[in-house]
Amino acid sequence: MAGVVGFTDFWIYGESRGLKYFAESCSLGACIPQLGGSRIICKNGGIAWLVAPISTEVSRTWYCREDAVTRAIAVTSLTTGWFVPTLGQLQNPGYLCRSFWDSYSSTLYWSSTETFANGAYFVYFTNGTAYGTNKTYTGCVRAFRCVTY
Repeated sequence: MAGVVGFTDFWIYGESRGLKYFAESCSLGACIPQLGGSRIICKNGGIAWLVAPISTEVSRTWYCREDAVTRAIAVTSLTTGWFVPTLGQLQNPGYLCRSFWDSYSSTLYWSSTETFANGAYFVYFTNGTAYGTNKTYTGCVRAFRCVTY
């Protein structure tokens, strides 16, 4: 991060310490190059929400949604903490804070919330509406991560 004295030395102390620092000091929408371009999309009550970079977004059926987590791990080198958000999390802060994402599709994003045995919820990013549909439908998936600060 430009302008941070001793940043390289600071970062090597560990994932958790570096993430806490970013969550505390960075503004919403801030790109974190050391995390592959992840962005802080929401900060509330000592918790910062990060969305994985656009390069990690996948288009999958619900059954393969965890591929977004695998991509986030590969791009950011953070091996734990990434998840596919629930319906509630995808709507808020996901959809409501979408202006802080690096980019997003105006189509649908899968949540991790099931509706029934063969169905799950997705959110249309054109209007924020949630719909339940068959898990074999192909849609976008992006991983999230929460950091306490």
